[in-house]
Amino acid sequence: MKKGDKYAWRIGSAPPVIEQHSVVKHRIIESYVREYILTLMSQATIPKLQLTLVDGFSGGGAYLAEDGAGVVDGSPVLMMRAVREARVRLNIGRDKPREVAVDYAFIDVERDTAAYLEQRLAQRADEGAIERADLARARVCQGDFLAELPRLVGEVKARRMGEHAIFVLDQYSYDKLPMADLAGLMRAMQGAEVLLTFNVGSLITFLADRAANRLPMERIGLAKHVPWESLRTLKHDRQWRQVLQRHLAHGIRQEAGARFATLFFVRPLGATPWDYWLIHLSNRYKAHEVMKNLHWDNATAFGHELEPGVFMQGYDANRDQEYTGQDTFDFGDSSREACVNGIHEHFGRVIFEQPGPVRLRDLVERYAAQSPGSTQHFIQAAANLHRSQDVIICSPDGRTLRPSKSYHLNSTIEAARTPRLIP
Repeated sequence: MKKGDKYAWRIGSAPPVIEQHSVVKHRIIESYVREYILTLMSQATIPKLQLTLVDGFSGGGAYLAEDGAGVVDGSPVLMMRAVREARVRLNIGRDKPREVAVDYAFIDVERDTAAYLEQRLAQRADEGAIERADLARARVCQGDFLAELPRLVGEVKARRMGEHAIFVLDQYSYDKLPMADLAGLMRAMQGAEVLLTFNVGSLITFLADRAANRLPMERIGLAKHVPWESLRTLKHDRQWRQVLQRHLAHGIRQEAGARFATLFFVRPLGATPWDYWLIHLSNRYKAHEVMKNLHWDNATAFGHELEPGVFMQGYDANRDQEYTGQDTFDFGDSSREACVNGIHEHFGRVIFEQPGPVRLRDLVERYAAQSPGSTQHFIQAAANLHRSQDVIICSPDGRTLRPSKSYHLNSTIEAARTPRLIP
């Protein structure tokens, strides 16, 4: 994170206060590490997983709780706790333990912060919150993440048992990580996962067609996705922020080099427009789906449309009933219905454009990155199409199926001869 008055760690001084929106972000990171390990080890015959966890903007590993409840853990400690919990769950009732071997790299540009983190990790190991074996494999480095990246990639690729690695890149702004570097990482390591924060609210608020804006956008590789010539007139439109976010979301997905990308907005408490995105990049659909399911677990709101019928979801502290103590709408049922309806419309049009049958799996993976929906939402949309007699669905062995609540992903779907979905 960017170190200033708000986020500074120094041994002997109190850590900074963490706000609720960051608590939710940390919860997603911790949960993802745990679920990622459990998913990769879902087959009971797999004896060992070799994994690398990198926190490129690590911070000092500790914060003061906003409600005065004391000191809470930052992302480096939370990831180590997630590993410990996954190990325990994998080995319940087993005589021969299954191994989760993790190497940790925690990087921060500030020397004081790195020193504080080293002390915090040792303290949490003494308290039993993290394993001493994990502490021995954790390396804290004072330096710049991009300068360290080639070394990190080389070390991961040199290890046996695959290139499994998660890179948590919680930059405080939007201009520290060029898309070209992220794309290079995703190409170099097919097993890489990236969790990236992108301060889209700050970027859009001050965006104007001048050199001070163009240069950082060119540096991170998104300048060509900004409608510079129309910015002045665009800001007279009531939905100008949404329009610019569509452009930027499209640019990130195109330039980051990942097969799958999810964007989850995080909005602090209050009327500020300075929300940010938590972006997940992956080359594997299963990892993509794990993250989407976590989004549904933590979301409190739908945002604007990124594409027609395709909504972004996110966490809005103003809509967190437990945090604010105020009643809000039910995100669960209403948002899932909106999600399925959006997929239903988009999915239906795509199916009718196909020349013949196509596997459900292929359709889901092809359009997954364009929707907050996970597999279950796509299957429900297909079921709705099937019940309305707009499509024909056949089992993997070619049998025509009756409408059902669930379908095998290897089933095929095609438009009915007399579809009723599209007038």
